[in-house]
Amino acid sequence: MNSLINRICNISFTQANSIIKQISGIIDYFSSEDEKTDFISIHESKANIVCDDKVSYGDWQTPIALAETICDRHVAKYGHPDIVIEPTCGLGAFIFSALAKFPHLSELYALEINHQYTTELKYNLLLNALSNPSQSHPDIYIYNDDFFKFDFSDIIKRAERKNWNLAIIGNPPWVTNSRQGTNNSLNVPVKKNSYGLKGIDAITGKSNFDISEYITRSLLEQSQVNKGGISFLLKNSVIRNILEKQKSAPLQVGEIEQSIINASNEFNVSVDASCFSAQFNCKPSLVCSVKNFYTDSYINEYGWVNDAFVSDTALYNDCSKYDNHSTYVWRSGIKHDCAPVLELTRSDEGYTNGFGEKVIIENDMIYPLIKSSDISNYNPGHSRKYVIVPQRRIGEETSALKHTHPLTYAYLMKHAAAFASRKSSIYRGKDAFSIFGIGNYSFKPYKIVVSSLYKTINFLLISQIEGKPVMVDDTCYQLDFDDLEEATNIYDAINSNEIQSLIKSLVFRDAKRVITKSLLMRLNLTQYCNDNGLEVHQDNHTEEKSRQLYLFD
Repeated sequence: MNSLINRICNISFTQANSIIKQISGIIDYFSSEDEKTDFISIHESKANIVCDDKVSYGDWQTPIALAETICDRHVAKYGHPDIVIEPTCGLGAFIFSALAKFPHLSELYALEINHQYTTELKYNLLLNALSNPSQSHPDIYIYNDDFFKFDFSDIIKRAERKNWNLAIIGNPPWVTNSRQGTNNSLNVPVKKNSYGLKGIDAITGKSNFDISEYITRSLLEQSQVNKGGISFLLKNSVIRNILEKQKSAPLQVGEIEQSIINASNEFNVSVDASCFSAQFNCKPSLVCSVKNFYTDSYINEYGWVNDAFVSDTALYNDCSKYDNHSTYVWRSGIKHDCAPVLELTRSDEGYTNGFGEKVIIENDMIYPLIKSSDISNYNPGHSRKYVIVPQRRIGEETSALKHTHPLTYAYLMKHAAAFASRKSSIYRGKDAFSIFGIGNYSFKPYKIVVSSLYKTINFLLISQIEGKPVMVDDTCYQLDFDDLEEATNIYDAINSNEIQSLIKSLVFRDAKRVITKSLLMRLNLTQYCNDNGLEVHQDNHTEEKSRQLYLFD
C-alpha cells in the first residue's frame, strides 16, 4: 500500500483512478481530489468501520462462508456469470465471494447506501488486489447510492444485448417499510399502494411489505428476459409473497427454489429465512421447491394448485375436497390497544387494571376474556383475564354511558389520555372510547376460537362463564353460536382428519400469523357436516356479513 500511496501522491485523482483500476479493477475509486487526499492521510490508521444504525439499514452482514456456498450453488444452477449485480452489498461478502467463485466475470456492480461501508469495501478490495498482483480482475463498479433512486435498467439491458449470463446475488435488508417509517429512516421506497389494496386492508397492515420484497421484485421485473438467475437471502415470508403474486402478475422466472438456512446460527437473529433462487427467461413458475440449505435434501413444495395457494402441494391434492368457501363467518376478536385500562385481573378483593388500580364499575360492563396464550391450557369455566366492553357494536356512542353506567363512564374519562394516545389510524375520528371487533356475535353463548399466532394450532370450544359470554382478543378468530349442538358439530368437523389435513396443507407455520381469516374462510365446514350427517343451522351466520369490518386477514 505504501508503494501505491507514493505513486498517486502527486498526481490527479483521475490519474490515480486509472492506476487503481489497473491494479484492482475498481472503476473511479476516487470521486474528487479531496477524497484522494483524505485516503492518503488516513490509510495508515485505517480501521474497520461499522454501522451504528443497523436497524434502519436492515443490516446483518453475510458470513463469507455462507456467501461462497451460495455462489458455488449459483454456478451449478445457472452457469458462470459474465456480469454480477449486488444491490445492497454492505461490507462486500458477496463481492469477495463472486470474485473468488466466478472466474469469468467481465463486470461487477455493487450498490450500498452506507458511505462507511463503500469506503471500507473499496479499501479491502484494493488491499486484496495488492496482495494478489497476478490475478486478473473484472471491471468493478461500486456505488454509494440509494437503491430506491438508483437505476439498474441500462446495466441489465446491456447484459441482455450482449447475451451475457447475469447473476443477481446478495442479502437485501430484512426490514419492512413500516418499520423504516417508525425509525424515520430514509432507506425506503416511494410510498404507493402497489397491489391496489382498499380501505381497511391498506390501513391495518396488508399494504406493509418488506424492503427486500420491493428490491427483489423490482430486479426480477427488469431482468426476467435476461440469461442467468438470482440468488438472494430472504425471509421466508418474502419468498412466499413473491410466489403468491406470480398468479396475478407473473414474471418470466422459473425453477423457483427456497433453501432454508439457520438464521440464528448464521446471523444471530430469530428469523425464518432461506436462500431464494430462480432462473430468468423461463415460463413463470407457480410453485416453489423447499430444501435444506446445508444438506440439499428435499422437504416439500408449495405454491399454486389451480386457483388455490397452498403450503404443501402434495398434501393438498389429497385433501382439497373441502377447500371452498365457508358459509360460517370467522371474525377477529376485540381490538382496543388500551390493555392497561380495559383488561383486568380478578382476585378476592375485586378487579384490578394494568396500572395496579382497583376498578369499581358496573358489573355488566365486564366480561371474561380469552387471549391467544390462554387457548392451549384453557380451564373450562375459568378466566385468567377480564375485559371492559364499552360498546356493543362498532361506532356506538359511548356518551350514553354517562347516564346508563356512570361508574364506567367516570372510569373511562379518568383514563381518557390513554385512549387518546392510541397510535392506530383506525381510531381517528371515532368515538373517544371506541373499540373494534365487536358486534352482536360477540355476545353469543358458544364460540369456537383459535389463535392466529402459534405454530401448534388448537381450536377451542368455549361456553359462557358465570352467565356471561366470553370475549376473545384480536390475536384470535372466532365462530359464534346460539346452539350448543351446532357448535359441537362444527367443532367436531374442524377436528376431523379431513379438515385438519386441509388446514395443514394451507398453513405456513413460519408466518407472523399462522392462522389467517382468509385461510379459515376456505374451510367448507357445512359441506363436511352434510357429508357426515352432522346437523347445522345457518340462519345466524350470515348476519352483518356485508357490513362487518374485518381488521385482520
